[in-house]
Amino acid sequence: MNIALLWALSIFLIVAGPFLTIYLIWKIIGFRGYMSLFQFVEGKSFLYRLDPRVKILLAIIITTVSAFTIWWISGIFLIAMLSLYFFTVEPMSKYRIVVPLTIATFLGTAWNEAFFTTPSLLVELFGADNFLLLFPSQFQLIGAYGLSFQGFFYGLQIAFRAAAAITSGFLLVFTSSPADILRSLEKSKVPIELGFALIVAVIAIPKILESSMTILDAMRVRGFDFGPAKSRNPKVLLSKFYQQLKAVLMATASIIIWTLKGAENIAISADLRGFRASKYRTYYREIKFGRQDWFATLLLILLFAIGVYLSGAGYGPLAYNPRHRR
Repeated sequence: MNIALLWALSIFLIVAGPFLTIYLIWKIIGFRGYMSLFQFVEGKSFLYRLDPRVKILLAIIITTVSAFTIWWISGIFLIAMLSLYFFTVEPMSKYRIVVPLTIATFLGTAWNEAFFTTPSLLVELFGADNFLLLFPSQFQLIGAYGLSFQGFFYGLQIAFRAAAAITSGFLLVFTSSPADILRSLEKSKVPIELGFALIVAVIAIPKILESSMTILDAMRVRGFDFGPAKSRNPKVLLSKFYQQLKAVLMATASIIIWTLKGAENIAISADLRGFRASKYRTYYREIKFGRQDWFATLLLILLFAIGVYLSGAGYGPLAYNPRHRR
């Protein structure tokens, strides 16, 4: 193969995966999908009645057990976590967000591992390092060796673990209000400053997206076209690109200013309400561990113990090799 063509193909394959993943997520979810991702809606199912600390423990144990057990156990966790979304408010709206993100996790992880898994690791895991396409030697300096089917297959197994962890974490965001999460973190002896910072960061994400939509809509109303150029003339394309780049930079500056003003308002509100005025805080609604919380905690501890047993019984975090039969 011609060296110039090989270089072009290598760059395209490395860059295409991440850009395609981001583009697909953007087209499917969009601004409003990301906004709803961090907006809490009150519900009445058992998931909403569970203490946030139980759901935090759920995410920790699912992530931990997935990390030290074989990939198909993570697949079981993934199916179980996705099934729990049936008990949330408007489950289909949750699936329209979580499922594309899960698919993106599989696509992005498998694509990355297909190019960046080292030959020595492939030989250790699969007994061979058969590359469908070898990249030029210069690419190996950044760890990109070539297109490998074994690497892609290995990435899918890693993606099961990551997807199970992501879906378990989103359950906490969808079924617990920021105020309840803050109270549960404080009761767990987490410094109130750290908990407050985390909650403010979660709350700020939909506000930033909302301000971005407002600014972009205002620019469209004033006649700016964010669509592609209708001409193939290089000068027209370059001019259009320059105008869009300039508009994006101006919008970014406006979003930053808007966000800083919002942060200032939050700081003023916290001072007016006596944040950190005393060592201990009181709340209008206290969070207490109930029977269902203790029962769920015992189940999670049992799940962790089973995971430890399976890991020691030969179902550890080794890559599955379809050519190897037990």
